[in-house]
Amino acid sequence: MTFQIFEKGDVRGETAQPLFKYLTEQKGFKGFDKDHPIAAKLTEALKANFPEYLEGDGIKWNFTKFLIDREGKVVERFEPTTDPEKIAPEIEKLL
Repeated sequence: MTFQIFEKGDVRGETAQPLFKYLTEQKGFKGFDKDHPIAAKLTEALKANFPEYLEGDGIKWNFTKFLIDREGKVVERFEPTTDPEKIAPEIEKLL
């Protein structure tokens, strides 16, 4: 089996790949889960190093996940502060 190898691309800003523009337009950033142990560290690191990332609905950090249904509708967005155990029930609803 073979498949196309993709090249590295941007996920935010004017040069973001069309897929990521679409995903973030459909489900905007609602904030990090403040109860998660890394939330404060992520926010602090972004403020110190990439404050522009905190603006708007763009992807803020690695491991942002989007849940898409069978028809291609963007159902939900999960930030890296969302534990996988909390995502599983949302996936199961769509099965």
